[in-house]
Order: sequence, then C-alpha cells, then structure tokens
Amino acid sequence: MKKMYYLFSILVSTLIIPQSASAQKDSSGIYKTAEDFQQRKLSYAINCKTEKHKINPNVIFKGSEVKIKHDGTTYELKKSELFGYRTCDGKEFRFVDDMEYKVLNPGELVTLYVYQHLAHSGKEANQAINQPVYYFSYNAAASLQALSKDNLKAAFPGNHKFHDAIDAAFKDDKELYTYDNFHKMYKLNWIINNNVN
Repeated sequence: MKKMYYLFSILVSTLIIPQSASAQKDSSGIYKTAEDFQQRKLSYAINCKTEKHKINPNVIFKGSEVKIKHDGTTYELKKSELFGYRTCDGKEFRFVDDMEYKVLNPGELVTLYVYQHLAHSGKEANQAINQPVYYFSYNAAASLQALSKDNLKAAFPGNHKFHDAIDAAFKDDKELYTYDNFHKMYKLNWIINNNVN
C-alpha cells in the first residue's frame, strides 16, 4: 500500500510541476521587492491566457507612480516602493529613480539592463529617441552600474581570473551585452559562471 501511495504521489507531482512552471511563463504582475524578483513571485498577478489587467508605468503628471487595473480595481503604487513588473509578452522591467530599465536576463547571476528614453507625446510617441544605454547589477538588490569592463572588475575586485577572462573575451565595452546563442545566455554570464567562485 505504501509503495502504491509513493508511486501515486510521484505521478501527481510530475503532472502538477510542469503546469505551474508554464503558468509562470504566461503571467504578468508586479515585483514588490528584489527578493520577489529573484523568487519570481508576482503580486497583482494574472494568467495572461485567461485573465486581463493593465499595468501603466507612465502615468501622466505622476511619473513616480505606476497604475495597475486588477480584478476591476485600479491601484496607484509608488515606483520607489516597488522593484518592477512583468508584462504578458514576457518583458520585465526594474524601477530605479522612477524610470524603467528593461531586464535583459532575469534569472542569470549578473543582471543586465537596458534603458532607452522614449518619447511620450507628439509624432515621436512610443519611439526611441536616444541610443540604448546598458547597465548591470551583480545581484537583483544591488544598485545599477554602467556596463563596462572597469565596473565589472570593481564588482569582483579580487577575482583576477575573471578580470583576465573578460579582457580576453571582449575587445571593448560594447561587446559586453552580446548574447551567446549556443549557451542560450548572455556571454558575460557564461564567463562569470565559469570564472567566479
């Protein structure tokens, strides 16, 4: 009887785990804290396949707030009290000083971000008007820093093996956000995973 119960529990867990994992892929909501972001825990969350809500991080005349319409109720939350948010198309953003930085690689050791100023009125509305600027944080709770070889070395000051590896792999700072299609991750994080203790 115990053996039958054990087999049944394994069968149930194999059926439930993939469903919850795929639900996370199709979800949208707010990350209240860096810890929530690391644990992939959304507040005001929905399953995008079956529910709808609206997250508006660009509230006119209230640039320090994000408005979310969830379950028929509208909430206005302070960006300074939130980590960021996730959209139904899988894009993730972090709030820093009331601005949004797109997260390029959620779940990787060193998080990469890009900021691109968008026009919000006139002919250029919703179009980028500046070149993208790249940043990193050595963990989700850390401050953003400009993505440069010097700043990366300063973030890992005693790891000369890592310093040598990024010098060998990247000619200049513009290559630091190169995506590695073979390893399915940013090249920088592949190097970090193999050179940081």
